[in-house]
Amino acid sequence: MVSDPHAALRGLLAGALLVAVRRRFIAGQDRAPVIRFVASARERYDATGSDVDPVLAEALVWEALGERPPVPHDMAAIVARTVLLLGLLEDEGLTDRELDEILVAAADNTTHGGDRHRVGASVESDRE
Repeated sequence: MVSDPHAALRGLLAGALLVAVRRRFIAGQDRAPVIRFVASARERYDATGSDVDPVLAEALVWEALGERPPVPHDMAAIVARTVLLLGLLEDEGLTDRELDEILVAAADNTTHGGDRHRVGASVESDRE
């Protein structure tokens, strides 16, 4: 059986998004900040305006918060995860050390089955 050479990268991307989402949002919060964030990320990184489905992007955020079942790792989800991660990381203005911490936590979540770390959790309302 041939293993998927991209599975590890998809897992790392999903893990990094999980960590970054949980730094910014909390489960059970109002939907409006998530909707605003997705719109902002799409405006900044979706050059065509049609590469990222907003419903899918929001579902990925809610999935990371444990409020939605897993989203398949298809190409549309990979693009959406990438756009969301770029938006979250840019919004945070992280130092190199903080970026390293996110990557380490993402790799740990990937290899140990998720939910182990909640690095620097905060809420979007803290930033407004």
